[in-house]
Amino acid sequence: MARAGAAVWHDVGVPTPIAPFALSRRGLFRLAGAAALSAATVSTVAACAQDEISGPALDSLTAQLRAARSDATDATAAATAIPDYAAALGVVAAQRTEHADALDTEIARATGATTDTSTSASTTTVAPPAPPPDIAAVREMLTASARSAADAARNESGYRAGLLGSISASCTVSALVVLA
Repeated sequence: MARAGAAVWHDVGVPTPIAPFALSRRGLFRLAGAAALSAATVSTVAACAQDEISGPALDSLTAQLRAARSDATDATAAATAIPDYAAALGVVAAQRTEHADALDTEIARATGATTDTSTSASTTTVAPPAPPPDIAAVREMLTASARSAADAARNESGYRAGLLGSISASCTVSALVVLA
């Protein structure tokens, strides 16, 4: 039992350490918000930095762009000739068109210029259209595009390496799964 006049544990003051400055909860939120805004600004500026490409890197991306457009055209042509695979070939054509658009956007961003991969006829004679490829030929084209994109990805870094690796994976899945 407690003696009369004796202090009990809850009557004794607890010393609190004195901080060099007091930070309220509102101040803490302001500080956290400023830090987040600063981090977002720095990352945006770094991501939007213009890293110029030329030479082999530009040639590699342009070759991938041409291959994607060619594969999309061939898959569309094959879809009209092979009704059993029309839906799957439509998916392949749509994906390869998206790949071409992404590559076109990256080339334009990195070079500051638009790309023009269309072929113009310099002669007056028009060759008859080639027959649409069969499923085996489309699979071979996709496999070659996957291998080419994977090889190009090894020579890149950052976003471009990821883009080319993604294209390689998509082409592999299209050849082995979608067109199975």
